[in-house]
Amino acid sequence: MEVNEKSINCFKQNKIKYLVKDFAKYGMPENITREILLKRGINKWLHNRMAIINLKDEIKEEIKALLFMMNYYKEEYGKNCPIYRELVGNLKTTNNIRQRIRKICHSNRWVFPE
Repeated sequence: MEVNEKSINCFKQNKIKYLVKDFAKYGMPENITREILLKRGINKWLHNRMAIINLKDEIKEEIKALLFMMNYYKEEYGKNCPIYRELVGNLKTTNNIRQRIRKICHSNRWVFPE
């Protein structure tokens, strides 16, 4: 399959083994490919990408907890409760951060950084 802007999302990603397999098709020994990827920081960036995805999911759980606590304080003490108002601010900030991380995770694969 030809790689272009429309087909790019059809290819598996995020694992060193896919790169090793691709380079092996051109005669590159696995140990050399792995050494090059390690030296150039590709392993680190793939690892960090997965950490960012996991962080996004962890923040989602934090948002659920904030919503639960907000509901409790709202029911018990009303919207003017200082703790409730603080939770509202925390929710806005946390959700904003999650959306920014989500945007990074869902960014276009058809990019050419320097």
